[in-house]
Amino acid sequence: MILRRITEHVKAQNWLAVGIEFVIVVVGVFVGLQAQEWSNARVERSAERDAIERLIVEYRLNLELLYQDNEKSQKTMAATERLLAMISPNPDVVVADKALARTFLDCLTNPKFIPTLGTTNSLVASGDLRLIDDPELQRMLNQWPTTAQVLIEWQEIERHHGEELILGFTFDYLAWPTIINLVDGSNRPSVLESDFTGLFSAMRFEGLLNNRRYNTRVSIGRIEALEADTEELIDRLERRLSALETA
Repeated sequence: MILRRITEHVKAQNWLAVGIEFVIVVVGVFVGLQAQEWSNARVERSAERDAIERLIVEYRLNLELLYQDNEKSQKTMAATERLLAMISPNPDVVVADKALARTFLDCLTNPKFIPTLGTTNSLVASGDLRLIDDPELQRMLNQWPTTAQVLIEWQEIERHHGEELILGFTFDYLAWPTIINLVDGSNRPSVLESDFTGLFSAMRFEGLLNNRRYNTRVSIGRIEALEADTEELIDRLERRLSALETA
């Protein structure tokens, strides 16, 4: 009896309607999933655009800082070359004007690169660097702080070399108050006298300047290499941003 009722119920079903309902449910679920994926992708692309815009600002600032460091290092190189050119077996050197005093100060100028990495560090620490849908960009952003740190450490070594070795050596010959007064325009007289002839006759001073020239040349090379990396990074960020805006 029960089996007969089940058989009659099955025969009475409108299987076409059941099939249509099933298809509607399946399509509805699929559309819902697709809509959710589209919404998630839209949120992620918006987050990626925001991250890239902040990164572009950050690395443009870093590039400007590198340009400034390069300019300072070029002045250091030029000043070192001028001092080396003045060395002779029998030098006759006096501080006749503030140009020579400025040369001494420029020779001992040490740029200190302090990069801005707030956005980069935040993205790396949070794992949100994955939002940038470009593996090469991710690699470049991970590598840049390491390369910058190499430059920073080199500049620190060079700063110690200038302050502890060159400057320390000149204390036996130069009256730095006179040199500084000439440069800052105060022209305050100093009771100290400078022995420029003795300084420029010292072989150690020539050796220190030659080391300074070499180290500054290396520093400039590192700065220019990081400048090139930064310019390439900014260009790739800008192209990625353009692609997102036109997608």
